[in-house]
Amino acid sequence: MIRAALERLESDPAREAVVGLDARGAVRWRMSARDVLAAIGGWQVWLDAQGVEPGERVALDLPRGPELLPAHLAVLASGACAVPINPALSEHERARVLERAEVRAMLDAAAERPSAGGPVRLAEAAPGAPALLIFTSGTTGEPKGVPLSRENLEANLDGLAGTWGLRPDERLLHALPAHHVHGLVLALYGSARMGMPVWLMERFDAERVLGALAEHGIAVFMGVPTMYHRMVDAPGPDAFPSMRLFVSGSAPLAEADFHGFESRFGFAPLERYGLTETLIVASNPLDGARVPGTVGRPLPRTEVRLANDGEIEVRGPGVMCGYWQDEETSAASFRDGFFRTGDLGAMHESGHLRIAGRLKELIIVGGSNVLPGEVEHALAGEPGVDELVAAGVPDADRGEIVGAFVVVHEGGDPAALRELETRLRERAERELAPYKRPRLYRFLAELPRNAMGKVDRRSLR
Repeated sequence: MIRAALERLESDPAREAVVGLDARGAVRWRMSARDVLAAIGGWQVWLDAQGVEPGERVALDLPRGPELLPAHLAVLASGACAVPINPALSEHERARVLERAEVRAMLDAAAERPSAGGPVRLAEAAPGAPALLIFTSGTTGEPKGVPLSRENLEANLDGLAGTWGLRPDERLLHALPAHHVHGLVLALYGSARMGMPVWLMERFDAERVLGALAEHGIAVFMGVPTMYHRMVDAPGPDAFPSMRLFVSGSAPLAEADFHGFESRFGFAPLERYGLTETLIVASNPLDGARVPGTVGRPLPRTEVRLANDGEIEVRGPGVMCGYWQDEETSAASFRDGFFRTGDLGAMHESGHLRIAGRLKELIIVGGSNVLPGEVEHALAGEPGVDELVAAGVPDADRGEIVGAFVVVHEGGDPAALRELETRLRERAERELAPYKRPRLYRFLAELPRNAMGKVDRRSLR
């Protein structure tokens, strides 16, 4: 992936590489391929000054500005492992990720690259060595590290380039967070690999996105279902002369939003399926019918099977080799060489894969994963709480929101419950990233349980 990205930059130094848009959708800054190469060289000098060796981890926590792409490419080209940091994490969560990753250096807004750097160098990396380490939610509430090698990235991005017909003469509008697979690997790394100019929006705003799609000659947009839901009803243009492809992922797209988007704009969103651990597994076709509610067929060289209980299991070149420094969880996550996704699947009559639910109890808020255990651990110790369970609650805008279901010590005095809810919300603001905070609080006499005595989260939904 990194070799292809550098070759694209070097082949045409004068071409447009990255463009930054402000909150209003107007062009704020531009970088040519030559500018990006110079910035990569400068960041490699900085990495050398920090003593970073191939294979060591470098945390990246950068704003959506001109340093974002060059810094990532510099880390990868130096043979180091990039550790993207979610800017929404609390200080406690951030510190835990940095500790788990054992980072050698932190590349953030305070880091200053030299104004001049030498020629870009491409360091060799050991086969299978992690090039990217992404931390995601774990089954125990502890963040899990997912190491992805250059080989994982290259194989998956190569398959997607062919499946989606990506071309270097197209522009991609980037409005996703740049710390997870969707926004970082697919949109940023994938565009760099193809030599596609990336137009970075300062933040997602449905009306501004529609304006940018119409005004700036954009051909490709990748978004999560929440974005498509908001764009359907947002004011703005309905026609996009240069657009070719809208990709939706990170969570299921509601059929109403699929049809609403297609009806208003004339484009059927292309749904796909993947996880951090597997990269992209399946995609609806570029040409041919896209069946709403399904995620298409497996990518080339990728195998998908359904276990007896309906769990989706995956084997292919994009699948990680195992979790970071966690042999026990790694061993439990594979069966006969197939990764156990924790998602339930079924085959649609079209032959496309349909996601039927989750064995794992992750809550997906606007495309971001929230583990119930993380929320429960943060809030259950509040005085007055007897039991507290977090569960996903359907939401038309975000797909799901976090709901907190609480049993209290002393019954249900309304004034006391209002006071407790206030304290819980304040605690959540201190302890949890915004997308992990419960939006809904419900006070119950008791929690619903199954025959085994376990809390029935589906009943809570």
